Amino acid sequence: MARLSVTAVLAFVLLGMPSVVPSDARAPGRHVLIVAAYEYTFIAPDSVTSGIVTIRLVNRGKEEHQVTFARLDDSSSLPRVMRSLVADVDHVAGFKWAGGVERALPGDSSETTVLLEPGRYVIVCAYSAEDGHAHVSKGMIRELVVSAGASATKLALPAAPVTIKLTDYRITISGALRSGQQMVRVENHGKNFHQLTLSRFVGNGTMEELDKWDGKSKPTPIEGVGGGAAAMGAGQVSLISIALRPGRYVLDCGLRDTAGAKPHFMLGMEREIKVK
Repeated sequence: MARLSVTAVLAFVLLGMPSVVPSDARAPGRHVLIVAAYEYTFIAPDSVTSGIVTIRLVNRGKEEHQVTFARLDDSSSLPRVMRSLVADVDHVAGFKWAGGVERALPGDSSETTVLLEPGRYVIVCAYSAEDGHAHVSKGMIRELVVSAGASATKLALPAAPVTIKLTDYRITISGALRSGQQMVRVENHGKNFHQLTLSRFVGNGTMEELDKWDGKSKPTPIEGVGGGAAAMGAGQVSLISIALRPGRYVLDCGLRDTAGAKPHFMLGMEREIKVK
């Protein structure tokens, strides 16, 4: 995957401005979209060109954040969809989830590469704050236009050493993940939308303890890992960049098919792996 030039990175850090940067002049249709996350807002460009887009989420806040892309249907009203997302992030019509960066840790950045078709989008962070309200309801929602460029239907994300397949409701992995920085291909083979979240067990934490954990009490059995694939619709693919340390990890999907339904990890989309 192509990298931002030193000049582009310095410009972003010094000026605090989001940007869209061609990722490689030899690779038509490839761009890098930089999104900055704060409590509770995004700073991002108003548009990006369609094709292969590497999304870099820079977390300048004190909480974990994500950026998920939702492509609006042609007949959808942007204000209505945005109001619905803010009011009820689990049950909204009028758009399809299109991937993104599942998690960036405070003070860090994470990347995911996706194929974006032209259209109207919103970007959101659906994580919950300590008061129980979703970040999207606090202002982490923003319109984005994907203008016509390279046709995403004629492009494909490259292969990676390891492919993780998401189905209804199972996670399969083609090989072992290793310690260090690596690229992983994530494919949604299910009929429903799915995400891939990575977490590392703390100490001697077990899957049994994790399954009984209420998500709030301490000590926590797991700690978040930057990266992952945000919500993807059926048939979609993401290429994620992750950095892992040796240890035990859990891969899961916490989405629900409908409001009030069981999260997917309770239906089988939860898997422990070991990284050497």
